[in-house]
Amino acid sequence: MFRTHTLFAALALSSPLVLAQDIPTRFGSLQIDDEHQLLYKKRPFNPEIQGNNSLDVLGIYPSGNRDVVLIQDNGGTACPAQYYFISLSSKGASATSSFGTCSDLVQVKQAGDAVTVTMPGFMGEFAPRAEQRKAAREKHVFLFRNGVLTENGKIVR
Repeated sequence: MFRTHTLFAALALSSPLVLAQDIPTRFGSLQIDDEHQLLYKKRPFNPEIQGNNSLDVLGIYPSGNRDVVLIQDNGGTACPAQYYFISLSSKGASATSSFGTCSDLVQVKQAGDAVTVTMPGFMGEFAPRAEQRKAAREKHVFLFRNGVLTENGKIVR
């Protein structure tokens, strides 16, 4: 019994760790590698999408002839989260610029071909409490439809 556990432990320690996460879509896989970089078909985006502390998939949303993937870039206390929409089709993949208020408190909904991310405003812990409370009462609505991202009705560049 002892030898079996010792052999198992030795194999576990000598095996390379595979930390990459595979995200299957109808149009090929996205991957998050062990450097927190987002890849499509094992190639980085241009400009690259590199997570601060990590990247998480919040959802995959089929939308007609494309899949839309919402990615969360997890940061620190100054800016806990930023977001990206990745649009995949038979022609390839594209990504929005990072967006968000830095809040990691989000609600995500899909209605037809639109994906909406709603979040409060955000002021970091070093801002005065009154400014933090004021920002928390704000409502920011990000809408992604047909490759276009808007915030409260205005196009996000």
